[in-house]
Formats: sequence, C-alpha cells, structure tokens
Amino acid sequence: MFLMNLQVVHLYNEGGLQMKIWQLNFDVDNYDNLIPDKEFSADEILSFNGTSKEKSWIPLKVKRMEPEKGLELGDAPGFIIPVFSEKALDILRPIIINSTEVLDLILEEGKYYGINVIAVLNVIDYSKSEYRMYSDGQRIMAFRKYAFIKKEELIKHHIFKIVDEPTRRAFVSDKFKSIVEDSSLTGFIFKQVWDSEE
Repeated sequence: MFLMNLQVVHLYNEGGLQMKIWQLNFDVDNYDNLIPDKEFSADEILSFNGTSKEKSWIPLKVKRMEPEKGLELGDAPGFIIPVFSEKALDILRPIIINSTEVLDLILEEGKYYGINVIAVLNVIDYSKSEYRMYSDGQRIMAFRKYAFIKKEELIKHHIFKIVDEPTRRAFVSDKFKSIVEDSSLTGFIFKQVWDSEE
C-alpha cells in the first residue's frame, strides 16, 4: 500500500521563534484510499509537477481502493496527489487558494477534490540539508535531511512544493497544521522532520 506524503512547516516569525518542519503521511491504514477508475500512466502521475491543470482538467472518476475492508474515507484519503473532502476544503481553502488549484473528482458517495499544488519554491538550505545526487551530479535523487531558508515567498504560501521535488511531497505551514488539528480533520498524520534549533 502506497503512502502519500505531505510536508508540514512551522516557520520563524520576524521575532526569531523556533522553526520546525513536519512531514504528513495520510493515514492509509485506518482510512480507505482513492484510486482512479481508470489507472494512471507513469506520465500522467509525473504530470503533477507544479504546473497548472485547471484549464485542461476533465473531472476524474475515482473509486475506493479497498471497499471490502469497510473503512471510512476520512477527510484526506491517500491518492496520487493530496485529496480533501468538501469539509476539509471549505476549512482550508482560505489559506491555500493562492498556492493550489482545486480539481473536481467524481465519487458516488461524497464530494472530494484533488489539490494540485502549483507553488513550487526554491527554499532549501543545501548547506544544511543531506541528500543523494544522480550520477550526472546535476540533480538530487533523494533527501536524507531537509533544511529550509526563510524567504518572503516561503511565508506567503501555506502549501507548496520545492524545486527539487516537484512531483513528490508538498509542504505546508504551521497554520495549516493547526487548522487541521483544531478542526478535527481526519486522515492527516504529522511527523517532525526538521528543527531549526538542532
């Protein structure tokens, strides 16, 4: 079973507060996941790379991955990209509207939306991060440890991707995390991956 990942960021404010980054794994063990009714190709999956899809998007029919288990879907079921329930979208929309596109999904039992993250930022502190490079020495294969630099654009976006991983994980602000927890939205799991004081 695949695990969708989302990153969570707690930023300094201008007063110099502690900075943390969290990773979100959608709870695919306790909630059912969604899959396309027609399987995506590798190219289709990789096309979610931060580029706009709004004008060409045709509402996508999806279905439960394992309906036989009788699990609920939750507010953020696992999928190829982040997916929010109507409740989660209504709550989070005000802080993600400038960083995402909302893509319509078709599911018989409820309203769910694909979240296409189009804010792709250059905010990694490479001197403090740890990562493996491809053999060409030009591209990062995978991060072992993330470190971030505080830029104005980082503070403006409550959900974003990084330039080295446009098809992989998204990052969100501490405000995003707090809203999820305060609203008792289900299916989000946060794991700390970076602390500025360490």
